[in-house]
Amino acid sequence: MTEVLVGGSGPGVSPRRVPRVAVTGPWAVMPDLVLRQGRRMLQHPLLLLGAAWFVLGHGFGSPSTPYDRYSAVTGMIAFMLGPVSFFAANLVASSDRRCGAEEWTPSLPMPVVHRTAGLLLACLVPAAAVGLLELAAVALWGPHEATMPLLWQHVASVPLVVLGATVLGVAVARLLPWPGVPLAVMVGLVAFNASVGGDHGYLGFYVDFAEWTPSSAAYADVIPPMTPGSPSWHLVYLAALCGLAACGALMRDARRWWLPFTAGGGLGALVLVAGA
Repeated sequence: MTEVLVGGSGPGVSPRRVPRVAVTGPWAVMPDLVLRQGRRMLQHPLLLLGAAWFVLGHGFGSPSTPYDRYSAVTGMIAFMLGPVSFFAANLVASSDRRCGAEEWTPSLPMPVVHRTAGLLLACLVPAAAVGLLELAAVALWGPHEATMPLLWQHVASVPLVVLGATVLGVAVARLLPWPGVPLAVMVGLVAFNASVGGDHGYLGFYVDFAEWTPSSAAYADVIPPMTPGSPSWHLVYLAALCGLAACGALMRDARRWWLPFTAGGGLGALVLVAGA
């Protein structure tokens, strides 16, 4: 069933087998779409500027203290590359609307929900690149002191933060396609984190990674404002936020809008449980 026999049966004619294309329709071009959109996000000037800012800033001023080295390979990467990743993904996702191409893109053979799904999958490309950058930073500046443990959950949190930022950028472009909204969303997130970061730091979307250490008493005095918590649950918290933003991006384009709505409700509940 997977191959078609082509050819005749006369003398000198040798039959040849031609493989049948296994995937047809819009999904057949999805890998190319994902790679193209991922390359656009990765090569966006904002993301390149953020990466250069991090590399040059820490390259000429290498962190020296244990906390500085810990922060350089965790929270500092998220702080420098998270916001710029949000705006880079938003600009890539909204480029058709801003150039007036959305008037004729509905006539293309690929439905808009598949294009949105391609954008969401493309967010994995900058997240993977930031993960590689973080591994290089860990090899250069990673803390090795027993008083400042660097767990694998802390390392894995950084690309998840960048993934969430890019997915949120796509969601804002699809759900709120108006000028100035991405900036307002970012200002709102910063204001929210500033308001809850003092007394309830675990509620913020941007959480200082030093707070998410093992709840053992051995680490109780490493950093004064420490909030004991499970780093594994923090990974679940971040992953659920990424899925929640992805569901929001698909709600406008999906014919069965209740599917991403229901999935988003479940992921929202998981966010509350993991962040509690």
